Amino acid sequence: MNFKSIISKSIIVSLILFSQFSFAQQEQGICGNEFMYAKRIAEHPEFAQQLENYRQQREHADANPIENRAGIRIIPVVFHVIHQNGSENISKAQIQSCITQLNQDFSMTNADAINLRSIFTSVQTNPEIEFRLANKDPNGNCTDGIVRTYSTLTNDADDAVKDLSRWPSSKYLNIWSVKSIGGSDPGFITLGYAYFPGSGSDVDGIVVRSDRVGTIETSPGTGRTLTHEIGHYLGLAHTFEGGCTGGDGVSDTPKAADANFGCDYNTNSCTNENPDKPDMIENYMDYSNDNCQITFTNGQKNIINSTFNNDRDVLISNSNLIATGTNDLILDVCAPTASFAANVQQICEGGSITYSDDSWGGDATSWNWTFPGGTPSTSTDQNPTIQYNTSGTYNATLTATNATGSDSFTRTNYVNVSGDAMFNAQFYSEGFESSSDFSADWTIINYATNYTWERNTAYKYSGTASARMNNYSNAAGEIDDLISPSYNLSLVTDLTMTFKYAFARRATTNTDKLRVLVSTNCGESWVTRWVSSSAALGTVTAQNSPFYPSSQSQWKEVTVSIPTSVAASDNVRFKFEFTGGGGNFLYLDEINITGSVGINEAQQAGISIYPNPAKDFVVIKNDKQIKNLKLEIRNVVGQVVNQSSINNQTSTIDVSAFTSGIYFLRLFSENVDVTEKIVVTGK
Repeated sequence: MNFKSIISKSIIVSLILFSQFSFAQQEQGICGNEFMYAKRIAEHPEFAQQLENYRQQREHADANPIENRAGIRIIPVVFHVIHQNGSENISKAQIQSCITQLNQDFSMTNADAINLRSIFTSVQTNPEIEFRLANKDPNGNCTDGIVRTYSTLTNDADDAVKDLSRWPSSKYLNIWSVKSIGGSDPGFITLGYAYFPGSGSDVDGIVVRSDRVGTIETSPGTGRTLTHEIGHYLGLAHTFEGGCTGGDGVSDTPKAADANFGCDYNTNSCTNENPDKPDMIENYMDYSNDNCQITFTNGQKNIINSTFNNDRDVLISNSNLIATGTNDLILDVCAPTASFAANVQQICEGGSITYSDDSWGGDATSWNWTFPGGTPSTSTDQNPTIQYNTSGTYNATLTATNATGSDSFTRTNYVNVSGDAMFNAQFYSEGFESSSDFSADWTIINYATNYTWERNTAYKYSGTASARMNNYSNAAGEIDDLISPSYNLSLVTDLTMTFKYAFARRATTNTDKLRVLVSTNCGESWVTRWVSSSAALGTVTAQNSPFYPSSQSQWKEVTVSIPTSVAASDNVRFKFEFTGGGGNFLYLDEINITGSVGINEAQQAGISIYPNPAKDFVVIKNDKQIKNLKLEIRNVVGQVVNQSSINNQTSTIDVSAFTSGIYFLRLFSENVDVTEKIVVTGK
């Protein structure tokens, strides 16, 4: 069977099995090799021939066994932990448990090896491989073999994560640990994938889900996902790769028609062999459950030996072991690389934040923290909790130390502490007209430090400016937040927020997403109120060139309903969260907060307002002679149309120039803040 028929069959089988088992077997998932191979072939057609060449090399190795004369082969390993400070930022202990499991599986010292059915024990083998975390990086510096990189690419990861952090593939086995791996269709759960040897240094290595690394903490299994993927890395195919005709190209591995899920020892999917044997569900290269995968075969070891001879000879050479610090078990103790994260970054005055030490490299033995604006302002705890009593934006610094050395790390403008609401007006309009207000009032969080939100004066719905999300050059998966100032909406009922936006996808496959969230605790927690993504997000047809809206018809207005519980809050913020999916620019304009306000508050405060409706004037009677009383009138979109001081017991406000409609008249002083709805019938 030629390569094209084999790869086509594998993809079809995987698609069918995914549909049947993705929900029933979510805890097991599946290997994503076929999908990544198909994607790479589409982008690089010559890759198909590379795979065919390797298939032929595998068949030749099976027919011409190569004896291993080197004894145990040592492979230097580096883990690139790609994370967003969540549970995917797995611990060193969890990674070390993974190395322990791999060394057992690749030396046949795994405790469950004795469970192999007797019909297969004659071909059971010890691959004679040991994995060691690198102790020297490519520049000869001390390392613990773990690199931690913050990136949104940890979500729905693919080969792009490899460009974030990569060590020479001829010298190290690169493993990228991520939160999730992108699949080819909804519902698929891909746990890991790897390329065959010779596929190219730009893709060589393994991508694996963080919750399938090792056997402790976030990983619930027995750690066989990486055993399976390293099998691919060393040249082994799936046992069902060529179905009942070709199998995996290894003579002592029974052919399988399809991938096996679960742990059914009665399965015999191919009966055309002599002698006829059941499917070897115990083989690491099937899709069976982790707890019944327990062996490699002699034939598979032959393939691995051939791989070491032809493709990975430098990797296991003594000179490379010396260069990577893996030639013996006497390890240099590295100085730590300081790093940390906080459980929240936005709080109200008087709130607290807990900091977590995420230092890596060498294990830190002491910690020195400084917290400007915090109480206490310093700490030597590993994971301190700090209170902030004054509004402002603050840095945080950690110095991590061990016997070898120390390292300091500062997060600038990391904590945002808010006081009372910035705007007490119950009705608000934002058109981004003022550059100084945009800088002072709005908060931008750019997690990936690439392109983000900005004020734009060239393209807007109305007025002189808009806010633009500069997404044209961003990578898929990057998240950027635009957070509003705080509003006191405690007097509002039937609260509604509207905004206008314009967006174009670059291609019909783009998955960009915009969410609107609301917070009543200064941004410490958020609740989603509106979301749109993919095709639904577009306001015009997809275009590959940069999108610049040319008319108001290319904009869409969105109405966001807000719960009564939010309307009762005196400190409300809105967040526009954009997640890139390969698309284009997004523009935001005319954000309006409106609602209904009670009509008896002024009377309760001792203030009379009449006539209402009014044609030419409104009389304000300050019955209790409240001092320093000020007036503010806004139209229904929140624009201020009159401001003045009420210095007399009775004052007359001219409204003859107002357009007919509803207005909101606010009277406030140090002790009073009331708003009434008035109707003007003049013009």
